[in-house]
Amino acid sequence: MRLLLFSDSHGSVHHLLAMMSRAQREGPVDAILFAGDGIGDLAFLQAGCPVHAVRGNCDLGSSMEKELLLNFGSQQVYLTHGHLHRVKHGLSLLASDALERGAQVAVFGHSHQQGAAIKNGVLCVNPGALSKGEYAMLLKDNNGQPESRFYQL
Repeated sequence: MRLLLFSDSHGSVHHLLAMMSRAQREGPVDAILFAGDGIGDLAFLQAGCPVHAVRGNCDLGSSMEKELLLNFGSQQVYLTHGHLHRVKHGLSLLASDALERGAQVAVFGHSHQQGAAIKNGVLCVNPGALSKGEYAMLLKDNNGQPESRFYQL
């Protein structure tokens, strides 16, 4: 499993194209997960793999879903922007919602702060803001557990 994660592109198409080029040079990507805020930027994405996206608080007028539950083999991933979970004030609500849906991983954005934390057994991953050149990959470690890796353009 090799999932490319990004959020908060806010019109930074040059970063989107650079991220795709770099990620593809490192090997095939199974899917791309976009956690909102810059939904129009997806029109420039030439992925070659499935793209899953949710809308963020700046994606006004978008008909995209606010959240998705995705299945990648044995891994369930909860994808949301994070503003409705108040992620700038903690990850408890996000982790609780992910657990309720049976997800082991929650991918979110909104705070523009790249990082990962385990909260109530859920790996919560914020790929950062692509508008600042930040993104992440979600992989499986040698024991089959999800792990995140962070990148800066």
